[in-house]
Amino acid sequence: MFCMNCGQQLPPDAAFCPNCGQQAETPSSDAPAATSSAHETNPPSSASGEAAAMNGGAPGEIDSCMNYAIAITILAAFNCGFPFNLVLGIAAIVYADRVNQNIRSGDLKAARECAKTARTLCMIAIAVIAVQILIIFFIFSFSMLMMMLPLFLH
Repeated sequence: MFCMNCGQQLPPDAAFCPNCGQQAETPSSDAPAATSSAHETNPPSSASGEAAAMNGGAPGEIDSCMNYAIAITILAAFNCGFPFNLVLGIAAIVYADRVNQNIRSGDLKAARECAKTARTLCMIAIAVIAVQILIIFFIFSFSMLMMMLPLFLH
C-alpha cells in the first residue's frame, strides 16, 4: 500500500504515513477484498500520487547535505581570516533546511532544487578550503626555504 499524499510505500498495518503524517486510507468494505499484486508493488495512480512522481520521486531519496553544511560552517568559524566560507556554510545550512521544509509541505521538486543548491554551495566551500590550505602550505614552505637559504649559502 502507498501513501496517497507523498507516494511512499507504507507498512501493511500503518494508520499514518511515516514520511508525511497523512492518514493512510483503509480499503472500504464495498471494495474487493483481494487486491492484485501489481497494485501492491506500484504506487497509486491517483492525482496526488502522480503529482508526487512528477515533483521528483520519493522524498526519501533527497539528501539535504545538512551534515556537510554544518561541518563547513564549523571549519570556517575556526578560520577567521577567510569569512567567505562562513557565508557559504550558512547559506548551505539555510538551503538544506529548506529541503526538509519542502519535503514536509510535499513540494519535492523544490526540495530537489534546494538540495542541489546546498550541495553546490558545499562543494564550492570545500574547493575554497582546499585552495586556502594550498596557499598556506606554499607560504609556509617558502618562508622555511628563505630561513634555510643562508645556511646553504655559507
